[in-house]
Amino acid sequence: MRSPLKLTVYPAVLAFFLLLAAFSPKTWQANPVLDKLLSVLTLFQKNYPQEKVYLHLDKPYYAAGDDIWFKAYLVNGTDNTPSLLSKVLYVELLNQEDSVYSRIAVNVENGVGHGDFMLQDTISEEQYRLRAYTSWMQNFNEDYFFHHNLKIWNPRSGEIVATPTFQFKKQAQGDSVLATVTFKNQKGAAIPSAALTYGTLAEGKQSAKRKANTNAKGEAQLRFLLPSADKPQNTQLLVTLQPEGGKKTTQHSFRIPAPSHQLDVQFLPESGQMVTGMWTVLGVKATNGAGLGQDVKGAVFDQTGKKAADFSTLKFGMGRFGFVPQPGMQYQARVKNSDGSEIVYPLPAAQEKGVVLALDNTKPDNVKVKIYLVGYQDGDKRPQSLSIVGQTGGKVYFTGHVPQPKDLLIVDIPRANFPTGVAQLTLFSETGDPLAERLFFVNHQQSLQLSLTTDKPAYAPREKVTMRLQARDHAGKAVSGHFSIAVTDAQKVEHTPNGSSILTHFLLTSDLRGHIEQPGYYFSSQEPQVALALDNLLLTQGFRRFAWKEILANKLPSLAYPLEQSLTVGGTVLKPSGKPEPFALVTLYDLRNVTNMSQDTADAQGRFRFGVNGLIDSTYIVVKAKPAKGKGPLEVRLDKRLPVTRVSARAPFNALPEMVTPAQQNYLQANREQLRLDQLSGKSILLSTVDINAKKEAPETPFYSGLLTSPDKTVKATELTQGINLLENLRGRVAGLIINNGNVSMRGAGPPLYLLDGMPVDVEFIKGVSILDVENIHIIKPGPSAVMYGTQGGNGVIVVTLKKGASGNRSSTYKYKGVAGYQGIRYQTAREFYMPLYDKPQKEELPDLRTTLFWSPSVQTDVQGNASFSFFAADAQTTYRALVEGFTAYGQLGQGSASIQVRLQ
Repeated sequence: MRSPLKLTVYPAVLAFFLLLAAFSPKTWQANPVLDKLLSVLTLFQKNYPQEKVYLHLDKPYYAAGDDIWFKAYLVNGTDNTPSLLSKVLYVELLNQEDSVYSRIAVNVENGVGHGDFMLQDTISEEQYRLRAYTSWMQNFNEDYFFHHNLKIWNPRSGEIVATPTFQFKKQAQGDSVLATVTFKNQKGAAIPSAALTYGTLAEGKQSAKRKANTNAKGEAQLRFLLPSADKPQNTQLLVTLQPEGGKKTTQHSFRIPAPSHQLDVQFLPESGQMVTGMWTVLGVKATNGAGLGQDVKGAVFDQTGKKAADFSTLKFGMGRFGFVPQPGMQYQARVKNSDGSEIVYPLPAAQEKGVVLALDNTKPDNVKVKIYLVGYQDGDKRPQSLSIVGQTGGKVYFTGHVPQPKDLLIVDIPRANFPTGVAQLTLFSETGDPLAERLFFVNHQQSLQLSLTTDKPAYAPREKVTMRLQARDHAGKAVSGHFSIAVTDAQKVEHTPNGSSILTHFLLTSDLRGHIEQPGYYFSSQEPQVALALDNLLLTQGFRRFAWKEILANKLPSLAYPLEQSLTVGGTVLKPSGKPEPFALVTLYDLRNVTNMSQDTADAQGRFRFGVNGLIDSTYIVVKAKPAKGKGPLEVRLDKRLPVTRVSARAPFNALPEMVTPAQQNYLQANREQLRLDQLSGKSILLSTVDINAKKEAPETPFYSGLLTSPDKTVKATELTQGINLLENLRGRVAGLIINNGNVSMRGAGPPLYLLDGMPVDVEFIKGVSILDVENIHIIKPGPSAVMYGTQGGNGVIVVTLKKGASGNRSSTYKYKGVAGYQGIRYQTAREFYMPLYDKPQKEELPDLRTTLFWSPSVQTDVQGNASFSFFAADAQTTYRALVEGFTAYGQLGQGSASIQVRLQ
């Protein structure tokens, strides 16, 4: 091996690369390969800027009848500053089937927005997931959306709570399953001596029913075989329970989790390949059937049976080991499974020659990189030069190039020149091909210092609590920023240990693909074991946001989804033949404010799109089109919904149900008691007390009538005479309405505004409406009521509503009238978090069982870094936990917490 060449390399920020390169050592210099790499990355960043989003929730779990309150933080991927690219954020609540249970659109201004989900009393109890993204983010991999798993219980759905556990034993035909199901009432008392039947449901096929009984503890042991052909994530256990005493039969279904012995272990060389005769570090990543980390031990053997290395994982199923692969040898890893069996995994084949990159991230000031060129003979495809690029968030912080490299290069990369976050180091050949790549983490401990203090050491129940927020940067300087704060009852709301936060998401998990367990652990301390676990995560993380091979091969995203500065209403104008009507004149109306009108011209394919600000639930939008020249029937076909990226399954895949903790049990009991209070006040009913013989079909939502106010006169369908047109039917029926030569006026004013099912149409269109299709006609005379329709309604309004049964006829009879009403997504109208005011007399004294005492998504500190807020304590003598998260305009991130004592004074 040639003698090593040790280089001290200076950083090169992209904008100043050529200047800094002049001060670099002579052997490490700029060259055309680097110039190309940097220009490609600059172009990518310009044309494909990255966005990240994080949601701060008021609680880690929820129950039926509760509200999910959230604050959205949208930032630029390069520096975590507030993003100004997108102003529309889509937030979805996904169910266990990976289907959208609810979707809302949130208005984002200066990188922040907020919203909520109201959980119905009938919501199914299962594991849900929140997914958040912008339209622009859909151009990239769904893994980089915001994803957050959360449990939603429903203690209101019945009197009996069933909790299953599963044990698996592998058999030749499949898995023998022992399911132990515990049945208790809502007060925690066991349901003994109850008869039950059970079976499985897989791929639409139900097994034969079996019988069992609960014991004195309310437990029933259910045994069945899960054939190998069945996928556990698609199999359910169905149980019907008949309690003693003739009480009502209850039905329960449970998803059967993946067996714990379904183990997957990956072995990932640090440089991407093993080279014979060279010490190689391999990362180990072991996951169970649920996709969660599974700690394992094992050993590596060659084909002769000789042991080459032992290994074990450190944390979350990830670890590392090293050995020297020998020429001509093949290696396999043998891993002991939880059921005692041994699983064999082949290791990647070792190459005779190649480039090996070894990175040491344990030094305080520099990241030490060793680059080995192994097995090359002179002129035998040996790299003629090496280039290295270090970047974070797509922004370059280190570059270098060396011609005619020796067998060993040692590079010290200054840690101080990288920002906090995931850094990506890539080694390139003289042709610009990536040779090796490694991720590493830089943490300068520069997060915001957020402190929450109270005006008193303790409070009495229902006493006013005033808190002060102080925001400082890492150097102690006051900062102004945007924050969200939640105060919850710590005896009922138990936060997940080492859970996600604004810090863990923006600095770590948002740049990695897949599920990261307990990300807060990697920020919990500066102990070497924690740092090693974090480096193991990055060593075994096979996917990252920036893939050089794809960028250099010009495999770029198609950009099918636009940047949205507002919600849009779009569609296509068509001829009766179904062909596009090019360059049609298109007008958009807001029927809540008819003066709010936009006009545009469709393109050559008949496509059009309007940006609509303030498109909320109460807004009603109508689009009307006509040919650019002449007259003729047209159809306006609006885009029915937002094109949405398909939901992909994510870990955990039906993990074993976790036992309910005491705090969670307190929370569920409070939820149940709140239902009882709602019943007393007439706000709710207990579903288990109602016999439902058949599912009632939800009534069809009536088409918008166009009424913004009470009409002066309504003419019903039964009053209309067939054989004469609609307007003639109004003659003599409405005082002040005059019809002269087919023209209508009211109170001597000009032509009125005509609306058909809320859509503006002309007088000839109204005359052609069949009397048989009309439900009623509303007349609004000129005056204050008509002014609500803008200047067009100033002469009065005639609103025609068609019968529900005519909707199908309307699509054919009135299809080509060039009018369509928008039925797509709208901005959620943000609700205000309710807080009682106990310093004012109360109408009634009901118990205060709140679990979230305070929530505000819009706390802003002033230039002195201060903000204050107040709320009233509830009834319980307990401890509250206040949690604050937020950022500044400069991309500084922070999280803080405090405790508040409530006791009798």
